[in-house]
Amino acid sequence: MSNKLLLEKYVRVAVKKAIKEQEMKQKRAEKAMYLIYRFPGLKKVMEDLMSPAFGRFVTDMKLVAPKPTTFSAKLINEQDFNIIYNGKGKYTVKVAGKKYDIQNLGELERAQQAISNTLELNYGVEEKAASEKPDAGAEAFSAATAAPAGEIPAEPAAEETPEEIPAEA
Repeated sequence: MSNKLLLEKYVRVAVKKAIKEQEMKQKRAEKAMYLIYRFPGLKKVMEDLMSPAFGRFVTDMKLVAPKPTTFSAKLINEQDFNIIYNGKGKYTVKVAGKKYDIQNLGELERAQQAISNTLELNYGVEEKAASEKPDAGAEAFSAATAAPAGEIPAEPAAEETPEEIPAEA
C-alpha cells in the first residue's frame, strides 16, 4: 500500500510541475505577442511572413527603435529578424542582413524563404551543448597518463631527466 501512496504522490507532483511549466510558457507567449497585437498591421505581416501559427516559432518580440519603428522577432532557435515600419501600412523585413520590401510579391517570397532558412539554423543551440562537453582527446590523454588509484607515479626515465652539470672547484 505504501508503494501505491508513493506513486500517487509522485504523479501529483509531476502533474503540478507540468501545469506550472505550461502556465509559464503561456505567460511568456502572451508577453511576446503583446507587441504584435498592440501595433496594427504587425500581426498581418507576421502571418504573411510565416503563417497564422507564427506564435509557435517566435519566442520574443521587442521594439528596437522608435524611428523608423523597428521590431525584432526572436525565433525558437535564438536567431532573429527585424521588421521595419515605413509608414502608411508598408513594412520592410531585414533577415540575415538583407532587406526585403514585402509589398512586392517576389520579395515577400524571398523574405519567407530567408526566415525559413534562418529557422533551419540550429548551430547556436548545438554550440552550447558542445562547449559544455569536455574534449574527448584530453580525457583519453589524462586517463592514459594518470596513475592507478593508490599508486605513486613512477620516476621519469633517465633520458627525460636533465643531466647534472659538474661543479668545478
